[in-house]
Amino acid sequence: MKCLDRYDYIESIVSFLKGVTGINYQLQLKEILAAYYKYLGKVYEMPDFYGGDQKNDGCVLEDGLFYQVFAPTRLKDSLKKEIQEKFVEDLSGLLNIIYEEKKWNGRLNNFIFIVNTFDNNLPHDSEGFFEKKVNEFKEKYAITFQYRVTNTDYVRDILTEINDIEVLKKISATLRVRNMMDYNAINEQIIMDLIIGISGNLSRQSINGGSTQSYQRISSVEKISINSLDEKRDEIESIISKLDVVENAVNTINQDILYDNKFERVKEQVISKYVELSAKVHGVELYNTLINEMLSYSQDKWNLDVPMKFLIVYIFDKCDIFEKER
Repeated sequence: MKCLDRYDYIESIVSFLKGVTGINYQLQLKEILAAYYKYLGKVYEMPDFYGGDQKNDGCVLEDGLFYQVFAPTRLKDSLKKEIQEKFVEDLSGLLNIIYEEKKWNGRLNNFIFIVNTFDNNLPHDSEGFFEKKVNEFKEKYAITFQYRVTNTDYVRDILTEINDIEVLKKISATLRVRNMMDYNAINEQIIMDLIIGISGNLSRQSINGGSTQSYQRISSVEKISINSLDEKRDEIESIISKLDVVENAVNTINQDILYDNKFERVKEQVISKYVELSAKVHGVELYNTLINEMLSYSQDKWNLDVPMKFLIVYIFDKCDIFEKER
């Protein structure tokens, strides 16, 4: 099985955190932030939540940095309004405690409001609601401070700053994040379900034909270098050594009249998407972007990341995508 790199651990941690709600989200986030700031040589503190709502879900006092977390158990149609109300309530309460009660060194330099939006984006703040409210608070207390309204993607941003993979391993172990990159766990049925599922989604969309490119088969080892994919060499070669599961799945699909042409439909979309993306990005970025773009046709991005890599590498190995000549 392939050894995990920094980005494997980061994505596993972020994916895990997106699926946690309520106080558990806050507690898991505490472990991540504590490890991150320890790595930076700073101290992250989190007040005891059993002591009441102190409008402080975690802080770095030496920087005057305070976090507030909003982790609903499910998303609602009124999420935007709930986020706005929670932001105002928490920031107002925090400022009162800091500047009226003179607690926590009596200063706020940075306020970070994190919302668990699961796998969705934050609602767009087209009317500039947060900026207006922050300016009102700045005027009221005659102060200035930075703020940020973000979601779990914030965790990805800070974890990429950690260059020591041992720190990421420790975070993963503390959170009991399961290894989501076990290539040996991929089987024929998983690949079949992936292909059939994507094909079903594609059939409801308009695909403007496929690519008519025809690649001469060359060594995948050579092709990895030609396409500047050496950073992904271990991953690609590990998958190639197990491509029989994809081959078996494709053969089964092609022999079943109920699944007629499903693999060809998916393959043509991969090739078409590759042609589109290759005009903009190259190398590892192209490889990662192609995988993410194809995941948009699936129903469960978190659990299908690895089988999608198998499918992309299978098509890569057949020389249907990526360049074959320098």
